[in-house]
Amino acid sequence: MEHAYLVCATQRSGSTLLCELLRETGVAGNPQEFFEARARTGVPPHPGDFLGALPRTGAGIRDDPAPAYAPPYSSLQGIGDYRLHLQRTFRDGTTPNGVFGAKLMFNQLPELRALAGELPEYAGLQDGPLLTALFGAPAYVRVTRRDTARQAVSMWRALQTRRWRQGDGPHGRGAPVPPQYRFAGIDHLVRMFTEHERGWDAFFAALGVAPLRIVYEDDVERDRDRTIAAVLAHIGVSAPPGWHAPEPVARQADAISEQWVAAYHRDRARRGPESDAVPAASI
Repeated sequence: MEHAYLVCATQRSGSTLLCELLRETGVAGNPQEFFEARARTGVPPHPGDFLGALPRTGAGIRDDPAPAYAPPYSSLQGIGDYRLHLQRTFRDGTTPNGVFGAKLMFNQLPELRALAGELPEYAGLQDGPLLTALFGAPAYVRVTRRDTARQAVSMWRALQTRRWRQGDGPHGRGAPVPPQYRFAGIDHLVRMFTEHERGWDAFFAALGVAPLRIVYEDDVERDRDRTIAAVLAHIGVSAPPGWHAPEPVARQADAISEQWVAAYHRDRARRGPESDAVPAASI
């Protein structure tokens, strides 16, 4: 393909807003999470999958057996040949000018490797060579969030409510239960995100590629027009004349999030040495 790029991130880092803005330009593909389905289930991870070996917290995340909602662009249900999913992905992720975009989380790399590896042409390829084989020589855009505590709080709420964006309805079973603060759960996610960011560091070092770095607080929040222009230049296209970034989706952070962030920092300080913290587990 002529122009392909991947937005590499961790959950709740601001990548959704960035990708929505890129999609709004009409010239930067349709960067969705096409590769979020797990090989075992064919759908995105259950919220409990993000908790790994974390002892039960009483928040009930693992008690709802309903599978995660599977958007039509990522669901593998009813698809017997992964090649069909790739064909659908390239079609849906490409704008008429030939630009393809996708969003990829670090925890999705093993699933993509397992699923694509079922096809002879991708069998045995590791992450960097696999992405090169799939997308040619893609441009890489890396989105990070400096405030990992806020990122983890956002994730902890989303895992409980199954609401990933403002306006989402619940995708679990039964009546919604008010989300609950748990230091152990948030701390686990802080460590998971830190581990995944280190994984991206190692990925790019091994690949020998310097991605375009986008920091949510410094770039996406402060100057969306400049940020989108930088991404478009990185992938080799220009914004339509007179284009300006529309207003972003409503923020999900509220007073509860602020209280939980403050509580997390308070409880983290009380814990003292890092050695007593719950280790993160990759999913």
